[in-house]
Amino acid sequence: MARGPSSPAELPPEVIQEIILRLPPRPSCFRRVSLVCKLWRRLARDPGFIRRFRLRHLHAPPLLGFFGSFPRFVPAYEPPERFTLPSIGAVDNIRVLGCRHGRVLLHGRYRYGSLQLVVWDPTRNHDYVFPGPQNPLHPGACVPPPFHGSLICVHDHDGHGEECPSRPFRIVILFYGSGCIYASAIVYPQHAWWRDLVSLAAPHDLFSSIQPGVLVGNAMYWLSSRQSKIVVLHLDTNRLRLIESLPMDSQGSYDYYQIIKAGDGGLGVAAIRGSHLHLFSLTTISDGTAMWSEYRTVGLDTLLSPLVKAIEVSDEDASTIFLATINGIFELRLESMEVNKVLQRGEVIPKIAYRSFYARGGSGRDDGENEVAAQQQV
Repeated sequence: MARGPSSPAELPPEVIQEIILRLPPRPSCFRRVSLVCKLWRRLARDPGFIRRFRLRHLHAPPLLGFFGSFPRFVPAYEPPERFTLPSIGAVDNIRVLGCRHGRVLLHGRYRYGSLQLVVWDPTRNHDYVFPGPQNPLHPGACVPPPFHGSLICVHDHDGHGEECPSRPFRIVILFYGSGCIYASAIVYPQHAWWRDLVSLAAPHDLFSSIQPGVLVGNAMYWLSSRQSKIVVLHLDTNRLRLIESLPMDSQGSYDYYQIIKAGDGGLGVAAIRGSHLHLFSLTTISDGTAMWSEYRTVGLDTLLSPLVKAIEVSDEDASTIFLATINGIFELRLESMEVNKVLQRGEVIPKIAYRSFYARGGSGRDDGENEVAAQQQV
């Protein structure tokens, strides 16, 4: 009778990689795999395998931490899941605009005073720097602050399954001037200039109250709960429009709104009143009219207690909301209603979630406690 392998190292390399491929995309998993033996460590760090791993989990990159408005990174979770990022470098007055699939969109003013945009990949410590768009009302001048910026990977809307670092990206800048909201875009490196300028007549109060953009399907959405409206940019037709209302009940507006991906994959809104979460989808009825339809209600006090409030966090994953309690900050996954603690009480209030893949041996760095914790758990 043939003797089977007596240790993990005796498994065929292709079998080992199939095992690792099915692990959750969390930093600690790669650390633990690397501690099994030298062969497993080498196979897990192989560039071709890492690319396969990223492609398998392309639409579910794990949450690694948060940025505030300025690029100070706050790791999520507890060791061994948490790690730190390298600094961005010598750019003055940097502000984080958004994140998408491991890349970060920032803006700042360099030594010559011109507006610059930076797309930064922290796990590879690589960045692209280029000038921001010009103000269409004042040629030669930068767009006026404040403005919103969104980073979109090309595969988000062209249907190809390649990992983001090998794909071009699109940046959309939303700004205001002379009674209009303007949107301008650049696709890098396919085009080295800003194009596709469109505008929408709107009051300044609407623009000044909108939250960072959320990508759902093939459109960007900016929510203004104060004005009960949503600004929409359709990426395929490059058209700006308004959704004129948000869900309401017999008491009027809800206490909190957030754009989400609905259960059918289309545009949705999460609304909270008291301790109850209401999920809505935007549906079109027979005469072409769009209306909000509630498809789920959840008692948050059955998931977390005591609940303090929902907090506004810009997150590329449009299926998560963040909830603050006296015990810390928690993420609520809307698809599964799974709750996980992401920050301790007293840590900074997060503004922008950062999601990416991290394999031991890459540019991301752990905080020194990770290796000890991983060794204790293997």
